[in-house]
Amino acid sequence: MFSIWMFSTICLVISVKIAEMFSGINEIKYNLTLVYFLREGLQLMLLLTSSFYLSSPYKEVLNKVSNKAIGFMSLYPVLAFILLINNYTTSIEGLKTLNYTWNMFLLLIFIILGYVFVFSGISSASRIISMQYKMERLEWTSSSDPLTGLYNRRYIMEKIESELKRPQKKKFSLVIADIDYFKKINDTYGHDCGDFVLKVISKSLMDTVREQDFVSRWGGEEFLLFLPETEVEGAHTLVDRIKGIIEEQIIEYNETQVSVTMTFGIADSQDYQIIEDIIKKADNALYKGKGRGRNCVVVA
Repeated sequence: MFSIWMFSTICLVISVKIAEMFSGINEIKYNLTLVYFLREGLQLMLLLTSSFYLSSPYKEVLNKVSNKAIGFMSLYPVLAFILLINNYTTSIEGLKTLNYTWNMFLLLIFIILGYVFVFSGISSASRIISMQYKMERLEWTSSSDPLTGLYNRRYIMEKIESELKRPQKKKFSLVIADIDYFKKINDTYGHDCGDFVLKVISKSLMDTVREQDFVSRWGGEEFLLFLPETEVEGAHTLVDRIKGIIEEQIIEYNETQVSVTMTFGIADSQDYQIIEDIIKKADNALYKGKGRGRNCVVVA
């Protein structure tokens, strides 16, 4: 609104200059009618342009401002209308007695109140954004593993259960993966190194799966991968790629190089209505893989 005030004054100056240029007369009293219509036309163009380009950003800002602050800020357009109505609709006769001192005084009041209202809106929006951030952080903390940043066991169970309750069920696959001989890493290099290995493996899993897949820390050195709308064959292809990436990876920690492998058990949701049954099926496949010497993929 402050910009509109300023541009309104600029429109007056431009209109005077255009009128003088087209009429060839430098005395404004002889160009009052032309100045009036030119100014109103320029102001109308300004209002339409401002409304078109600024309405969307203002809506986004107001969505983050409390209702109380919006009510307080709504006084500003009312005041702006009262202050600007005279400036916008100055008649031809009014141009003859234009009082610039009074206009500047109103402009000063307008600027001061503008800062007050804008500060109120910004303060309200910042409080709401801060509250939203805290709520999102709390929600993420409750659903994620603090060490690896992956989803935790509770969240992934809820996600799979919601998939089973869908009216139009679609087949999905579960993968339980386990780091081979992880206890040996902890015993040899220490638990700090073991935690670092878990973080690196977690990142590798996240970087390899598809956008629609979910990776969670199932417990200790075990991970559970939930692959929606995925047949066993597709899950096997994905897990083979993950297995190859993990076994080729050299993890460096405090000048120590560590290599790890993983064993995977895959199960799909076919003919199962209880989540525990699908997980048990994948877990049995995992233990079969461990019995075969580890570093392999077994389909239940």
